Amino acid sequence: MERDLISRALMNILDVTHFYNYNKLNNDDLYEQLHSIIETLTDDQSIIEQGIAILDKNRPAIDHIVEKTNSYEEFQQLCEDLRSFKRQNGLLKNK
Repeated sequence: MERDLISRALMNILDVTHFYNYNKLNNDDLYEQLHSIIETLTDDQSIIEQGIAILDKNRPAIDHIVEKTNSYEEFQQLCEDLRSFKRQNGLLKNK
């Protein structure tokens, strides 16, 4: 999958309101950018920590995306984990 499509998909999952900023997910600091987005989703520190735990769990997939060696399955798992995180924490509606 092209990196641009991956970036668009991840931004659409995490922050559809600011979808036009998907370009910031095209760089080598993907983990840090995703971390930053999760911190903006809520003021509840425990929810933010859950989101960061999702990123940590999927760190190998994120690193593979940066290295352009990821499998489609890895990407799908990351997306599903992020969707579940938002759903379980009532974050489907963005600010």
